[in-house]
Amino acid sequence: MSKQEDFIELASHELMTIIANDSLNVEKEEIVFEAVMKWAKHDKQNRVKSLNEAFECIRFRLMPEKYFKEHVEKDDLIKANPDLLKTVQVIKDAFAGKLPEAGKKKDESGEGVVNGDVGDEDLLPGYLNDIPRYGMFVKDFVLMISDTVAVAYDPNANECYLAAMTEQIPRNHVSMISKKNQVYVIGGLFVDEENEKIPLQSYFYQLESLTGEWIALPPLPSPRCLFGMGENDNLIYAVGGKDLQTEEALDSVLCYDPESLKWSESKKLPTKVHGHSVVSHNGLVYSIGGKTDDKKTINKLLVYNCKKSEWKELAPMKSARAMFGAAVHNGKIIVVGGVNEEGLTAASEVYDIATNKWEATTEFPQERSSINLISSGGSLYAIGGFAMVQLENKEFAPSEVPDVWKFEEDKKEWAGILRELPYASGASCLSTRLNMFKLTKL
Repeated sequence: MSKQEDFIELASHELMTIIANDSLNVEKEEIVFEAVMKWAKHDKQNRVKSLNEAFECIRFRLMPEKYFKEHVEKDDLIKANPDLLKTVQVIKDAFAGKLPEAGKKKDESGEGVVNGDVGDEDLLPGYLNDIPRYGMFVKDFVLMISDTVAVAYDPNANECYLAAMTEQIPRNHVSMISKKNQVYVIGGLFVDEENEKIPLQSYFYQLESLTGEWIALPPLPSPRCLFGMGENDNLIYAVGGKDLQTEEALDSVLCYDPESLKWSESKKLPTKVHGHSVVSHNGLVYSIGGKTDDKKTINKLLVYNCKKSEWKELAPMKSARAMFGAAVHNGKIIVVGGVNEEGLTAASEVYDIATNKWEATTEFPQERSSINLISSGGSLYAIGGFAMVQLENKEFAPSEVPDVWKFEEDKKEWAGILRELPYASGASCLSTRLNMFKLTKL
């Protein structure tokens, strides 16, 4: 909220209107406090006197007590204000379980309201208000996006919520979550029969999470599939893939700028590749594995430095693979399953970015390709994918398996959570944060 340049120029009454609002979209009350203090310190001489009123709008009991002690009690502006020090003491008492005697809600005549529709309860000072704000109902979800619906899955409660309808999203698309928690979807096989010159399209959408609507963005200039998406410095990259018309592997990298709403070409990959995985971390975009035009799987790890506009080859994976799951988890890159020269694999590896080394890690319980690997809420999940399943005629064929697994860090093993999650079928999955108020339980 305070990142807006005009925030610090707000008049006192405008500030109070904003920070008193229950519907304020902040996840932590600390953000409100820090914004108010930044506003006050921008013009100390004229704004310090407004801090008493501002304190009435800050919900200090929603803060961790440790934060209150280290940041509120020790603030120089607050320590220099006797009235605010009295307020601080009342809040400290409240943290210790001692609340002041509350006053009664008054009607317009000044009399205590009895049997009123609203507010016949005892009232505490505003700075002791502990009602969560709108943004505090945001929590971690796994968002599953198919060609019919986008469903938010809470693996801890094992519950699903409707996030958005997705009739315009094709199958086999690629989805990505940005650092700013924005959901993007590109591509999928879509044939525009009315467009004879360019029938194949790679459409581009952004999810407006508050309304559940998809915003159409400029489509990908060169339609492709089996590519990866990454980001850096608010720029979005479509990396490699397979051309939808020629079916050739691509080395091109396209960059989308949300501010100019335009696509441009970036530095090409050193290798033409499709079926690879792309992850982003600390301002770098990584391209891992994949298949070349001769259909050979590769074990290459490439990193793109966006500022230098250059690709660099890092330590290769121990095993070549394509169509696998990849995620950044606890600061390391983890890859699971996929396809190699022999067929499906359950092999998993972890890459230490700091040391530039790969190590084998716990195998997935089943040989599987196209796994959705997601780091969400501090845990690592594997959802869906394709495995070889025996048919009635005793033959084996690839079949989608829409189940959910969680990696138990202490035991170093995968544990099954759900045998079948219907909404995972044909879906891309990513970790995001959504507001419970805007979701409908399924």
